[in-house]
Amino acid sequence: MKQLNKWQNALFRTSAIALVVGLALHLFMSLAGTLIYAVGILGFSSMQMLTTYNGTSITLKRLRHQQVLSDFLFLLSAAAMVAQEFNFGPSWAHGNVWTLLLVICCVLQLYTAFRIPNELEKEKSKIAPFFFLPLLLPVFSSCQTQYQIEGSTNIGYLEGKKLYLNGFNVDSMITLDSCTVQHGRIQFSGALDSTQMVSIFLQSESLMPLVLEEGIINLVIDDVNQEATGTPLNDTLTSFIREKLRLDTQMSELPRMESKLIMDGVPEYERERILIAESEKLIADHDRLVTSFVVRHSDNVLGPGVFMILTSGFTTPQLTPQIEEIMFRAKPYLKEHPYVKQFMEEAKINSEKIHTGAE
Repeated sequence: MKQLNKWQNALFRTSAIALVVGLALHLFMSLAGTLIYAVGILGFSSMQMLTTYNGTSITLKRLRHQQVLSDFLFLLSAAAMVAQEFNFGPSWAHGNVWTLLLVICCVLQLYTAFRIPNELEKEKSKIAPFFFLPLLLPVFSSCQTQYQIEGSTNIGYLEGKKLYLNGFNVDSMITLDSCTVQHGRIQFSGALDSTQMVSIFLQSESLMPLVLEEGIINLVIDDVNQEATGTPLNDTLTSFIREKLRLDTQMSELPRMESKLIMDGVPEYERERILIAESEKLIADHDRLVTSFVVRHSDNVLGPGVFMILTSGFTTPQLTPQIEEIMFRAKPYLKEHPYVKQFMEEAKINSEKIHTGAE
């Protein structure tokens, strides 16, 4: 096996480190990670292709061909990653195609990494093990849990606009991913560190909440529906939002009910009694829906997520009967959530100020 010279070997080692660093960095800084990964792959593959085999072993020739094939697939994975990052090229190159190519490359490289030294030993030759060790980390990195969001929209003004996938800390937002709407298509994908509630934003406007979890999430944003389905927690959240919207729609139709009562000649005092009763019923139904949902899911991300949505309309944190019921019935996961803990601490302080008359 033809060996690399000093400078070629140094470039090979440096490129191997670069591709590993680029792959890891891609999880947090996709643009920088993509560029470093592409440069590392280019150097790694080109240097490995220089290590030719001139012997007569059919097995080694076959293994060498497999190794070269994996180098070409490495280059193709880098091209697919660049195409995804800069949103150009054929549609098949977008999404997680580069991840699939990377896994295939690593399998071939690991297979040849163990087979080639054994075959060379039969020919009384040696090969340095470190030559193949840099490949191990990309294999483990590529096996991380992934999320994938595939969506569509018929809202014209979203075309060409950039959407952001934002997660939440106690008092701040973190952008996890972004995409540009093209031909009504929306696509997010990446590594999943943990299941969490997120929202899709257009600049500072929140379009809809969803759960970032493993699997393919089907997204619809149109004039009628904003839904995320296809995974367990998103299906549950979508069902809750549908029921809440149904109650909100009934509440918004109360003025129409009043007009109908007037047209039917119902006396004013009777109209007022009917409307108040219907309004109180809808408010009670709404509160029961939200309370039961948060309590029922107080052991997963849906509980704190909907609690955050419920309290986002408060001007200041406060203890309402609904909040007190939720906290009384909730499981420890919800009570220990950072946002919920901070909200409750501030709400108790505000409640004490009200009772003592302090400002």
